Amino acid sequence: MATSTTFAPSGITVELRENLDEVITNIAPTDTVFLSNISKKKIQGTYYEWLEDTLAAAANNAVTEGNDAVYATIVAPTRTGNYVQQSAKWFKISDVLEAVDKAGMKSQVAYTTTQKLKELSRDMEYALLNNSTATATDPRALKGLKGWITTNGYNYTTGTASTTLTESSFVSTIQLAWAQGGNVDMVLAPAAMKKKISAFTGQSRLTINTEADSKGIIAAVDLYESDFGVVKIYASRFMATDDSASYDSIFFLEKSKWQLGQLIPTKTDKLAKTGLGDGIQISNAYTLIARSEKANARLKNLNNG
Repeated sequence: MATSTTFAPSGITVELRENLDEVITNIAPTDTVFLSNISKKKIQGTYYEWLEDTLAAAANNAVTEGNDAVYATIVAPTRTGNYVQQSAKWFKISDVLEAVDKAGMKSQVAYTTTQKLKELSRDMEYALLNNSTATATDPRALKGLKGWITTNGYNYTTGTASTTLTESSFVSTIQLAWAQGGNVDMVLAPAAMKKKISAFTGQSRLTINTEADSKGIIAAVDLYESDFGVVKIYASRFMATDDSASYDSIFFLEKSKWQLGQLIPTKTDKLAKTGLGDGIQISNAYTLIARSEKANARLKNLNNG
């Protein structure tokens, strides 16, 4: 009976070519939905201020014929502001690494620069959403959505098993901003809350149908039409949880009331050469401008289970 033997001569491994794919896979999310949806404004200081005003409450205005004028007390606009936050990414690539033949890229500097630009955008999104206070001390920090939106919202002080999202509370929160004069047109929700919104069953639901040709069911809600306007709903990847990992927020926003104030737009600099490599700096300085936080609302400490 014949036997089969695999014979590997000593040292054969040094003759084998590597089989390394040229594609580098990276699925880290880069969608910055809030940052991408607000306008940008050039600013010129480390503390940017703006004015907000309002009107007297509507009332039955009836006066006596021939009455003398009664002068109203003029209330000055409210002055408010936000600090500029500086962000940066640094890296250094050796001359040898830049020169050698590499898999998946021609230039390590160019590849890493693209990576760090994406990381910086994610960091900006995180700060714009989650920073709760503005800080004047070094390093300065901007106030984000969680710090700005204070007037409107069914905000549960403490998250519990019963602090759940309902369609009624969703619509009522939109109504709170509307009553102040706002027109909510954008909702940011983390993944668990986006799924709960897509499970709403009220008459205002817009998107639910079956495609006969593809046999696919579309069961996501991306637009919601309430009595107080149509809102577009975005799943947000970078919203931090509230009291603990079990509790989330939802933001109800009027996009036109938010701007990214740019003192230094994002830029890339090649630093002075101090050795056998190149140092790269990617940086910016920015803040969040809240034209009227009362036009917006927040649901806080919603159980995401």
